Amino acid sequence: MFAKDRRLARPPAPPVFKPRRVNKCPVYILASVVVLGAVALVFSLIVLRPSDPEFELSDVSVKLLNYTRDDTAAWLDATLDARAAVKNTNFGRFEFGSCNLTVSYNGTLVGEKELGGGTVWSRETKYVDVTVRVGSSSISDLNNFSSDMSDNVLELTSYAELRGWVHLIKIVKRRLKSEMNCTMSLDLSNRTVQDLICR
Repeated sequence: MFAKDRRLARPPAPPVFKPRRVNKCPVYILASVVVLGAVALVFSLIVLRPSDPEFELSDVSVKLLNYTRDDTAAWLDATLDARAAVKNTNFGRFEFGSCNLTVSYNGTLVGEKELGGGTVWSRETKYVDVTVRVGSSSISDLNNFSSDMSDNVLELTSYAELRGWVHLIKIVKRRLKSEMNCTMSLDLSNRTVQDLICR
């Protein structure tokens, strides 16, 4: 009877080895650090990288115009209405001070006017209107001036330098500047300003 019981008895089951669970917490932490680092890099390259504002004349018109083409005594007295555009491409406000807008003929200063300061908000454009008087009293090369007057077209250039500060996310403050260089043609017969180009 005991022998029969021994035949029917099952052999003991082999031990079952359970795989050890790997702690993935360090992997998650490392992945999070990599992602945050990439986000911080993109943020610093796009948001915290300041760029100089765009500064140019968007429109110039003739308000008053008096002149004579006399070869011996050519003269000009004009008043121009100009609109300057300050485009802020940064992710923060740009505060700028006043500056002088100059108008020149063949390198000779013929007009100057102060542009007031102001603030341009993030990713916006501010327009500043200015009226500048242009006269020929300071022109010494009267031969070329008389010739251009006879052709009814005077080539003028304008220049201004804008300086200010950009404020990024309230903690970063950078000094920026931008220069305006524009050329234009004053058509005496039509009393208009044409071919306005700013670089």
